[in-house]
Amino acid sequence: MIKKMKGLLLFFTLPLCLISCRASLYKETRLSMSTLVTVLVSAVAEPDWQELFSGAENEAALFDHRLPGSPLKELNDGRSPELPVELIKVLRLAMEIAEQSDGAFDPTILPLISLWNFDSGGELPHEEEILAARNMVDYRLVKIDAQGAVELPSCYGFDLGGIAKGAVVDQIAAYLNEEGYENFLIDAGGDILLSGLKRGKEPWSIGIRHPRSRDKLIGLLPLGGAGESRAVVTSGDYERYFEYGGKRYHHILDPRSGYPAESSISVTVIAATCARADGLATAVFVLGPDQGLELLEGLPGVEGMIIAEGMPGSREYLIRTTSAFPLTAEELDRAAEEMHSPEGRETN
Repeated sequence: MIKKMKGLLLFFTLPLCLISCRASLYKETRLSMSTLVTVLVSAVAEPDWQELFSGAENEAALFDHRLPGSPLKELNDGRSPELPVELIKVLRLAMEIAEQSDGAFDPTILPLISLWNFDSGGELPHEEEILAARNMVDYRLVKIDAQGAVELPSCYGFDLGGIAKGAVVDQIAAYLNEEGYENFLIDAGGDILLSGLKRGKEPWSIGIRHPRSRDKLIGLLPLGGAGESRAVVTSGDYERYFEYGGKRYHHILDPRSGYPAESSISVTVIAATCARADGLATAVFVLGPDQGLELLEGLPGVEGMIIAEGMPGSREYLIRTTSAFPLTAEELDRAAEEMHSPEGRETN
């Protein structure tokens, strides 16, 4: 947890209307976790940006299996380090989502991730290599006891890339809450958490990108309310990919097949925390529209939208949402029409 000792905040004694009138919108963008992280804060005083981003970097290091000396790397290397509470919490959540999705999200996916090598642009492995790596992926063989001790089978390894960025966003939010900030938005390359209201007056607007057109939006989600916080995460096959033999190979791998998942092209999940939304977006992307929507509808406080492609080259798309997803029928019908989808809107 990012921590800082605070002194007395005397402006809390001022009338609420005066605080609201004095509030400004502060913004800072920095490179972190290999992406641009933007923080917007509506407040009367600017946050300590250096402390905020330094704390975020420290948190991110806990979840990075590539970093020499990190607790996750030591665990993957067969040692038994004393794991930080934050890492144990994320591992437990990852295992929970793996169980809920029947392995569509699997934190032991490291052998497959390493094989496809998307960190260096990606490469197409041989089928035998994929089969061998797939046999070293199975969350069910991992044990985490009540004290947080982890038993990881030999040759297995955790990759928390599908949940770690969301966890760091949650920690940034916790820091801002501890500092007394109530109205803010954090965007870490599409992993978004918002709290309260923009300028303390109006909902935040979150745009959902068209998965096949960088300059278009599917819609705008008006989210936020006094004392409320929500997380929105979108996972898409357009984020990291390479092409070989005329086919696109993206970085969201199906742990069960060892290959990139093919049932979805974009998934947006709304949940209480960014880590949960992050992990669920990956799981639902792998599951596809039918199973993915069934999973989301069964989780309280979670909503989602799944975009799937029609016949290859047809430019036809299917948009499906959970029953309470915050876009109107008219907005979704319009989005479907613009995406050349004859099916229009379908909801469960």
